[in-house]
Amino acid sequence: MERKTYSVMLSGRTYSISSGENEHYVKRIEKLTANAISETMLLDKRVNFETAAAVTALRFAEENILLQDEMTRLRRELADAAQQKD
Repeated sequence: MERKTYSVMLSGRTYSISSGENEHYVKRIEKLTANAISETMLLDKRVNFETAAAVTALRFAEENILLQDEMTRLRRELADAAQQKD
């Protein structure tokens, strides 16, 4: 899949990212990330952009790990169910 470079805006700062996905998909990522950073900054006015971005990255990483673990659990359940069927 061909990768393209896109510009995304996070808290007034422009970043370039490379993706093999379409522009609509990249915009969804941009919006989700921008909203999460903004929410973190709103919770505590003393939090700067860099800290909010780091906290957001950690939250996204945690969510990713939880989803991977859930996917592994569901795959095991499916495999077990398939074995019991045989």
